[in-house]
Amino acid sequence: MALALLLSWFFTAAWIVFMRSLDLGKKVRADGPKTHLAKEGTPSMGGVAFLLAAFLAYWLLGRDGFFGLWLLGLGFALLGLLDDLGGSLARPLRAREKLAFQSLMALVFALWAVRQVAYTPWPILDVLLILLAVVGAANAFNFTDGLDGLLASVTALLLLPFYPYPFAQTLLGSLLGFLWHNAPRAKVFMGDTGSQALGGMVAGLFALTGKLWLLPLAAIVPVLEVLSVVIQVLYFRKTGRRLLRMSPLHHHLELSGWEEAKIVFRFAILTALATALAFVGGGA
Repeated sequence: MALALLLSWFFTAAWIVFMRSLDLGKKVRADGPKTHLAKEGTPSMGGVAFLLAAFLAYWLLGRDGFFGLWLLGLGFALLGLLDDLGGSLARPLRAREKLAFQSLMALVFALWAVRQVAYTPWPILDVLLILLAVVGAANAFNFTDGLDGLLASVTALLLLPFYPYPFAQTLLGSLLGFLWHNAPRAKVFMGDTGSQALGGMVAGLFALTGKLWLLPLAAIVPVLEVLSVVIQVLYFRKTGRRLLRMSPLHHHLELSGWEEAKIVFRFAILTALATALAFVGGGA
């Protein structure tokens, strides 16, 4: 974990310098919270740095039975990178195209995972369950990544129960190194490159360790974030009005007067409590 932390701290700092040299920065939504306008131009795609750090530390000192998770993470990271570079592409990926790629990668992972773990008497049902969990988590984590330090903090807490595994140790260490630069006010964002990869890998970790049933409770913050988006869209289509000031949930709270750092801190507390309840209640 210490090696991953140091590598991530160094790689992320280098990535910030590199992105600034290319004059590539985050474009902030004009219709979002006005406090975010000051973040315009902040280097993004920091997921490249901390994922590379985690993998190198894992390869050099760790290794366990979860190497397949890195392949899953690589696939989601590359897909996220295409999202992050969307403005530079001739035609950015459409939502249905992205979902198709996510589902294909999750399917390949699920077919591999069911050889190691079973949740039901029917392997095909297990494949579907893992596929939905991985795709759902990738998108839920993506929606959660909207405030300085939020997703990195939530994910770090979700990894703590898996600390005995080298995979979790290296990923946790890399997130802590990234948080050094990502804490408010962030000098770099992880982007879709990091958020989609984290969602897929965390869901995969829960699946491979037989803890998939605990994921919805432990990851209560990403669950609430994605539900807020779904409810907002459905409500708007039905009534033509918004139920929330803005989705995802963290933006609604911002526009309701909550300070950004306070939201991050309280969501971290909620994640810590939910994770503890999930694993204690689950007999882990």
